[in-house]
Amino acid sequence: MNLPQKGAAALALAALVLGASACGGGGASDVEEFTFWSMFKQDEPRAKMLGELATAFTKDTGIKVNLVFQGRENLKKLQPTLVGGNVAADLVDGSQANLLNLLQVTGNAKDLSGLLKDKIPGEDKTVGDVIPDVYEQVIADAGKTYMIPTSLHTWQIYYNAAKLPEVAANPPKTFEELLALFDKSKAAGRAALAADGDIQGYVGKWLYQALMREFGPGNLAKVLTDQSGAGFDDPKFLKAATYIESLAKGQYLIDGWDASKFPAIQQKWAQGQADFLFIGTYGPSETAEVAGPGFKYRSFPFPKTEGGFTSEEVSLFGFAVPAKARHAGNAEKFVEYFMNKKWLERIPADEKVLSIRTDTSTPVELSDAKATLDSGVPVHLQMDGVRGMDDWNVKIFLPMAKDLFSGKITAGDFVAKLKTDTVDWWKVNG
Repeated sequence: MNLPQKGAAALALAALVLGASACGGGGASDVEEFTFWSMFKQDEPRAKMLGELATAFTKDTGIKVNLVFQGRENLKKLQPTLVGGNVAADLVDGSQANLLNLLQVTGNAKDLSGLLKDKIPGEDKTVGDVIPDVYEQVIADAGKTYMIPTSLHTWQIYYNAAKLPEVAANPPKTFEELLALFDKSKAAGRAALAADGDIQGYVGKWLYQALMREFGPGNLAKVLTDQSGAGFDDPKFLKAATYIESLAKGQYLIDGWDASKFPAIQQKWAQGQADFLFIGTYGPSETAEVAGPGFKYRSFPFPKTEGGFTSEEVSLFGFAVPAKARHAGNAEKFVEYFMNKKWLERIPADEKVLSIRTDTSTPVELSDAKATLDSGVPVHLQMDGVRGMDDWNVKIFLPMAKDLFSGKITAGDFVAKLKTDTVDWWKVNG
C-alpha cells in the first residue's frame, strides 16, 4: 500500500450480486445491499483482497456489495453527496486524518461505538477486542467512535543490517548516539543520511518528532494552537530545533537530496549510497525492488532527547460510515466480517503493512517497528493531532523546517521567525 505517492484515481465498479437473506441494523430503509467507495485503485493488492472479501461476504450473508474503487480521492468525491438524503456511499475507507477532517468534524460520520461490542463472525472476539486499547484515543472524537481501523503505519529510521550489523546489535538510544553513528558513516566515506527533499513532509517529520520527544503527546498541540505564540518561547522548542540544526552542521546528507525528484533519493539509499533513511513503514515496500534480495531491512525508533518522551507517531487506516448512509447496517456487517483474522492477515501477507490486530503476522521488514509499538509506548498523531492548521503547516512550518534541515537558517532564527509568522497566521485564521 503505497499511500504517499499520488496518482490518478482509477474507477472500476464491481457489483457483486447474490440473493437476499440477511438483516441489517441501519433502519427501515435498509435493503440487502450497500455501496462501498474504496480509496484503493483496482491494480493494488488491497483491491484484489476486497473483491475476494466481498464475494465471500455476499455468499455468507446474501448482502450484495456494490464495490467501487475510487482511488485516494474517494472522500473528496463523496463530499457533494453528503448534503441531503442521497449519500452516494454507505461505507468508505481512508486514513484517520481524512476520515476525521472530511467526515467526523463536519458531522457526517456515524457513531460506530456500538460496533465495537459486536462479535466478529466466526470468532468469539468482538471488534473492540482486536483493536489495541492504545488506539482508542485515535478513533474517538467528542465521545464518538468515527472509524474502525484495519491497518497502520509508523515512522522508523531504516538501514541495511547486512551492511551495518553493528547497528543491529546496538541501535542508538539517544540523539547523541545517532549523531555518533552518522559521524562513523562520514568517517568511512559514506553518506550517512538520505532524504527526498522535494517531499517537505519527509523533511519536516524530523523536526516534528524532535518536538514530540521534547514536549510529549498533547503538549506540542497546546503550543501550536496558542494564538499568542507564547509557547514558542519555551526552551524545549529551541532545543528540538537545535537537534535538527545539528544534522545540517554535520553535513550528513547525501549529495543532491534537495535537488531531486521523489523517489530518487530513497532509491539511492536502497542501492547503498547512504546508510540511513527516516521513513514510514511503507518504505520497505516502496524500495524492495531496488534494494534487491541481499538487503536486510532493520530499523529503530527516533531516539530519545533530553525531554525524555517516547511516543511514536501512528497513521491509522480503516472504515467509516456516513451519518446519512441509507444501508448503514449492511455496511457495518461488512466491517465486522472484515475484522476476522483470516481477512486482516491478508494485509501483512499481501501488502507488507501492519494489521491493527496483534495476532496477525508481521512482515520481517517491519518487525522492529512492530516491536516498538508493542513495547507499550504512547502514540500520537501527525502534528500532535492539531486540527485546522494544514494551511499553516504547508505554507509556514514545512518550508521553514526544510530551511533548518538544510542549514539555511539557524535554530534560533527559525524559532523566532516561526513564532512571528504563526502569530500573524492566527490573526488571519483565528
